[in-house]
Amino acid sequence: MIKNLVNPAEKKVLIVEDEGLVAVTLEETLRRIGYSVTGIAMSGEEALALISEQQPDVVLMDIHLQGDMDGIETAQKIKGQSGTPVIFLTAYSDDETIRRVVLTESSGYLVKPINTRELFASIESALYKKRRIDQFMEQQAVAHQPICSCGTSMIRTFSQERGEMIPVGWVCPKCHHFVQGI
Repeated sequence: MIKNLVNPAEKKVLIVEDEGLVAVTLEETLRRIGYSVTGIAMSGEEALALISEQQPDVVLMDIHLQGDMDGIETAQKIKGQSGTPVIFLTAYSDDETIRRVVLTESSGYLVKPINTRELFASIESALYKKRRIDQFMEQQAVAHQPICSCGTSMIRTFSQERGEMIPVGWVCPKCHHFVQGI
């Protein structure tokens, strides 16, 4: 049996799955391996509301959902709003779906039926990466280095005047957002 050794009660998972039986089975599996399930959403809209309300540590996301948004669109909104890691769980593994998933920078992609060990490894990996990013962001904040709205640490920029390098602002190496001064 897999044991969730590091504060299992603090590891909260939101399930976004529109097939009731699959969602309940997944919930039972997660509880058995030591995670707390904060809720089950059947649509992207419902998932966004639950994330705001419950603040899960990770989201398990089906791609085909009820409502106007599919799981990929929902994951993109989650990334922009909260940065909560998303792991896709889907029966679809066609090239176009995978291309769309890659663009979300998700934390994982598991093809149904889900293997419990792979699920555990994916969740733990996503949580570890999120902790590392959070720690880095805290260190950067302490060092007075601004963080871009996309979550990337900004780099100091300089201009050469009269043979001297003068700081002029900060630029994000990822999205190229520029902030003058600071």
